Amino acid sequence: MKKFATLLAIVMVAVFSAGVIVAADAPEKATIKDVQKSKAPVTFNHKAHAAQIGKCAECHHSDAAGKEQKCFACHKAEKAGNTPDLKTAMHDKCKGCHQKGGKGPTKCDDCHKK
Repeated sequence: MKKFATLLAIVMVAVFSAGVIVAADAPEKATIKDVQKSKAPVTFNHKAHAAQIGKCAECHHSDAAGKEQKCFACHKAEKAGNTPDLKTAMHDKCKGCHQKGGKGPTKCDDCHKK
């Protein structure tokens, strides 16, 4: 039992450390441009989001660790097959997370600064 507890502690430290390392490598800020050009671009603190969420795959869900792409690489201006367009993806993922967590902006002008 003692060996199991030690192994579990090592695994937990490794998982936590990996999240901290990934957050440390995250860019400070990220900007998502409105491809329809009807709203201002959205700029957010990417490093803070990475640190709080802890898993890049939560947002970069189709990319291998360390090979994360910008959202637009998959979510084009137009819907392609089962992949939602950029606007739908961002509103579902970002706004949805803010609503679910009860914090963060959820209104248009809160993200799309004029």
